Amino acid sequence: MFRWDGGFIMVKSDKFEEGVQWYQEVLGWKCVDQVTSWIGRKAFMKLPRFGMVTLKSFDGDYEHLKSLSKEGNVTLGFTTFDMENTIDYLNSKQVESSNIHTLPNGQKYCDIIAFDHTKLRVIEEGLGADDEKKEYPAAGVHGFGKVNSIIQVNDPVKSASWYEKHLGFETVEVDAVKGYALMRTEDAYDRNALNECFWDHIWLLKTDEKIEAPNDNKARTYYDIRPDVFFEEYNKLIKSGIKPSEIAGDPIKGWGGFHFYDPDNNRINVWSYIMN
Repeated sequence: MFRWDGGFIMVKSDKFEEGVQWYQEVLGWKCVDQVTSWIGRKAFMKLPRFGMVTLKSFDGDYEHLKSLSKEGNVTLGFTTFDMENTIDYLNSKQVESSNIHTLPNGQKYCDIIAFDHTKLRVIEEGLGADDEKKEYPAAGVHGFGKVNSIIQVNDPVKSASWYEKHLGFETVEVDAVKGYALMRTEDAYDRNALNECFWDHIWLLKTDEKIEAPNDNKARTYYDIRPDVFFEEYNKLIKSGIKPSEIAGDPIKGWGGFHFYDPDNNRINVWSYIMN
């Protein structure tokens, strides 16, 4: 199973420090550490609710780590508890937003244009028991929630089967008439660090649009596979007719990643790393 594991928000090298500052000042995220390695700079941003997302510079010679101009149809989702208040606040900070849409289960979502034209998807969900006791930044983009990604596809029924076969996702619900499939996969942190099962959710929504590969999003969703099965899974994709990118790095020695595309040319990012 390819487990959901957050992602990278990619930033141009010459704007990296400016980007770190922007996410702290505008969204209220906290930079807890920065490192520089052979794959470039990383800033680890603690999210107000829980979890971490990494700002990553566009550096390195590998295709997987380069910037592409064509934007894809995969989004990394962040939670808000009040969509209208969040949009009003961000607009007051000159942050643009799209129209508000509704998922088949009634949850509202929209896109905001963050630092350096980076698209983030904001998804509304209700307050949890612990949330009522906390004070959150005014921006209202608090962290990861029950919906982790939204992917646009031409045929949700066929795509659900494809994701089941190649990534090990489970289908929760599918409706060909209404044009959606709700998938789930385990959360990587809960499985790898806590040895517990927590389900993350991905919506496949029908669209008539189809983009061409290669494409990219600056806010990249990543799925985790463990180092001991990394090369086995990589080769399994090749044997099934999928063409993954060159492997960037080495998961046995620290970190490795690659990407491939689903039948609608949606980019799927995969990484693996040694647990500390």
